[in-house]
Amino acid sequence: MQSVNNARSSLFLIELIIAILFFSLGAAVCVQAFAKAHSATAEAQDLAFASSAVSSAASAVKYTDGSLEQLQAYFPNAYAAGEDVAVGYDGDLAPCGEADAAYTLLIHTAAEDGAGTAHIHMDGADGQVIYELDLRWPAS
Repeated sequence: MQSVNNARSSLFLIELIIAILFFSLGAAVCVQAFAKAHSATAEAQDLAFASSAVSSAASAVKYTDGSLEQLQAYFPNAYAAGEDVAVGYDGDLAPCGEADAAYTLLIHTAAEDGAGTAHIHMDGADGQVIYELDLRWPAS
């Protein structure tokens, strides 16, 4: 009689271990899916913000001469970055100074063949371009 109880107990333990293994595998897959979804959401948020900021900068550049002084009316935190104009944004996507910038909006303007041109792009904290736009308009 004792051996029958031991066999049932060991079979129950094996079944329990197998069930725990399957639940663990399922939990690992779910955690990985949630992590990928979070990453995709963050990338989509960055892209939406970058496209909006670049579009705003394009409108401002089109109706000004693209100089730092005139762009500061639209972007008070704008600063010179070589020949370009830059605007910094912190991790919360709020305008900030150069030192605190996690994102950088760069505006490069030029005049070619009687027309104005601009190359505007938003860089992330890692320096990669998130969104960019080339703009050309006739001289006024």
